[in-house]
Amino acid sequence: MSIRHIRLPTVSASPWKNGAGTTRLLTEQPEWRLSVASITQPARFSSFAGLFRQMGLLTGNGVRLFPVSGAPPLLLDQPGSVIRFSGDLPLTGAPLNGPVDVLNLMRPDGSTGPDLTAITPENLPSDALLGFIAVDGHWDVTTKEQHYTLAPGDILLSEIPFKLTVLKAGQIAYAVT
Repeated sequence: MSIRHIRLPTVSASPWKNGAGTTRLLTEQPEWRLSVASITQPARFSSFAGLFRQMGLLTGNGVRLFPVSGAPPLLLDQPGSVIRFSGDLPLTGAPLNGPVDVLNLMRPDGSTGPDLTAITPENLPSDALLGFIAVDGHWDVTTKEQHYTLAPGDILLSEIPFKLTVLKAGQIAYAVT
């Protein structure tokens, strides 16, 4: 299968059942799912029993996740940061000072990979990837197949791992490894 180049604004959004945000599904594979959630106001997160979640900040000032149990909140307030938590953890998410877009990677709990990893000019990908998501700055990259100039919100996805060579690094990106 070839690599898909997706521009996030072209992906249609589905509203959450509670009306507090939307989700744009990027890919759903047998062992993992990648989507972007737009959170506009405090809201309960859906439960995904049996899944492990990884979340990265794409746009906005961040989000604080409050476990219903009263455990300490999880904070995602820097692009390039990743938080990890059980999909069945009851949470309320509150955006910090305005709407946010967050990248969500879900896979079966207890399984290995794929993982969401921050990419910077100092930490370029060396292993094969399933996805590359530009967050900040423009990235000039090549794969075996093609050259891409990626702007924030541009995504490369494949069902088969691919090697990526960075010709000119932007500031921050995420990789699905």
